[in-house]
Amino acid sequence: MSFFTQWMARRYGGMAAFYEELAAPLERAGVAAVRARLAGDLTGKVLELGCGTGLNFAHYGAGAEVTAIEPLDEFREFAAQRAAVAAARIHVLAGDAQAMPFADHRFDAGLATLVFCSIPAASRGLQELRRVLRPGAPVRFFEHVRSERPFGALLQEISNPLWRWMMDGCNLNRDTVAAIRAAGFTIEHVQAHDIRLPGAPNFPLREIYAYP
Repeated sequence: MSFFTQWMARRYGGMAAFYEELAAPLERAGVAAVRARLAGDLTGKVLELGCGTGLNFAHYGAGAEVTAIEPLDEFREFAAQRAAVAAARIHVLAGDAQAMPFADHRFDAGLATLVFCSIPAASRGLQELRRVLRPGAPVRFFEHVRSERPFGALLQEISNPLWRWMMDGCNLNRDTVAAIRAAGFTIEHVQAHDIRLPGAPNFPLREIYAYP
């Protein structure tokens, strides 16, 4: 962890609690509604990448059996508590999206929200996701991405080294929509979001519907 995130973790009682503090105003501003739309109709065996503290769990229906992987122990503890009271059957596991121990075509659907900004080898994570999904499986993403405006993209490039250090590997400037397509997914629909908070960076956000 960077000195910044260590300090914030101490202030809020841990990294997971710090993440919850950051996420709460965004959830109220519209991210929770996006999560509900993305997760609500997924059924069968669902794979969720980088589940964090489990903020998607309340939005799955009872027809979903979710395998949720998360590399950070502290985040998994929060997620397990949310899994215990969710309508869906949710199994929270340690895991790395870049190398998953699952058979090919095991899952009926996939979900990743605010994840691919931080996976070190995002292309490898996307290839692994495609490998473990059955052909035609719905896969949903919600990501902050590189700005389509030249000046905005330039600011992201300039700011990214410091931001990535401060936020433990989160990248401002990834063109995740292009990366999803390059990994072999067919993209059905992309919806842009402009969720703003006073005093916070304005991240270009994309809701992405695809299939392998």
